[in-house]
Amino acid sequence: MIVDFKVKTAPGYNVAYLIHVGDYSGQNMWRSEFNELEKWAKGRRLTTGKRIMYFIDKWGEKPKNKRRSVAALEIRGKTEPEGKIRIMKLPRQRVVSINFDPSKVSSDLVYHGLESWLESCAYKQTARSRELYNGNPWKNARSYANCEVQVPIKHK
Repeated sequence: MIVDFKVKTAPGYNVAYLIHVGDYSGQNMWRSEFNELEKWAKGRRLTTGKRIMYFIDKWGEKPKNKRRSVAALEIRGKTEPEGKIRIMKLPRQRVVSINFDPSKVSSDLVYHGLESWLESCAYKQTARSRELYNGNPWKNARSYANCEVQVPIKHK
């Protein structure tokens, strides 16, 4: 399988999100957060799109049980935050992007490849990387097989 990095402008995303606190491990990480977000959006008759997830804290920055990450669900329509669910706009920005199937290519390999690419190119990373899925990766094999990793960048 060939894996290509491409520089592009990612659109802005309006999202509802939850903060996950705990270890960065396991294939089911964020599953309960996305289930909660989907139920919330359905109850408000909001159209949903991509599932976006990213880490706030770096490895080793905090104890495993205190690490924070974000589970965000793209939403279309007007709404307000409610309870633990918050609303934000992820801005339109330049990213290096890679699409891959996590069941065929190790995500560790993809992330290490991105780090190496960034060291040898004309760009530098400006924010934490994020994973995006078109649909629910726990319920839809096609969504899982089409993971996109985006790393926000700017010229060095």
